[in-house]
Amino acid sequence: MKISFILHGQRKLKRIHREFISRCQKKPGFVCTITHTTSAGHASELAKEAKGRADVIVVHGGDGLLNEVINGLCSIPGKHPKLLILPGGTGNDFCRNFTPIDLSQPLEVFGRPGTPVTIPYIKTEGALRFFINIADLGFGGAVVASLNAYRQRFGPSASYFLAILRTFTHYKAQELELSFNGKTQTQPFFMIALCNGAVFGNGLTIAPGKHPRSAHFQAVLLGRVSLWDYVWHLPKLIRGKRIVHPEIHYHETTSLTIRATTGALSGETDGELILGTSFEFGLSEHIISVLN
Repeated sequence: MKISFILHGQRKLKRIHREFISRCQKKPGFVCTITHTTSAGHASELAKEAKGRADVIVVHGGDGLLNEVINGLCSIPGKHPKLLILPGGTGNDFCRNFTPIDLSQPLEVFGRPGTPVTIPYIKTEGALRFFINIADLGFGGAVVASLNAYRQRFGPSASYFLAILRTFTHYKAQELELSFNGKTQTQPFFMIALCNGAVFGNGLTIAPGKHPRSAHFQAVLLGRVSLWDYVWHLPKLIRGKRIVHPEIHYHETTSLTIRATTGALSGETDGELILGTSFEFGLSEHIISVLN
């Protein structure tokens, strides 16, 4: 069995992950290749190199590094290797969709059939991006922009909370034209989230009950909401409960288009910033077996 390890070059491995990698290296019949990322985008290139020659790719890092790997794999044709994620980032939100597995027996881990995950995509005017967990437009993109500045000053734990609070003080709902399930509506939206998984924002369950194995989106539409709405409903986001609010709606769909009517709109895909005026969401032909 050929196993390719793609490890974040700036993240320290936990003991359990070091021991797992060591057991893999010592296992008869396992051929292990270990690489460390050195710059932004490097994980995508490493994933391209591993595709076609590895049976399994093991990723150690956060949602951003995972996003790079997914985009690398989906950018070229061919059969996808299985994927195992060792959480080592700030939020590790995609991994929160799964129950932690026992890493003591690598052969059993890699012998699992895994969970087939259909990979969504987003098209803007000039780019095609893939994501595996959640993409959102509006408020979420503004939060990520603030988050990148806060991380260096306050560390990962406090950064999410501070970025959300700061963004609430100045971000306003934007008028968007939204089309899905045969209907079109135009109104101010604070945020639109297209969810393949349930959790984002360092453990906040925005799409309760949505699991990546289900090949559809849960679209979460937020109209005019306030900082008070966020604070009041935060316990439900943490516990994974649906929010009952006249400006918050949940829908199932497999495709959706959004057009910004008043200028460019920012967003994020698994923590990576995007920008555009028109966006098309859908489910790609790519299916990856996740071993978590």
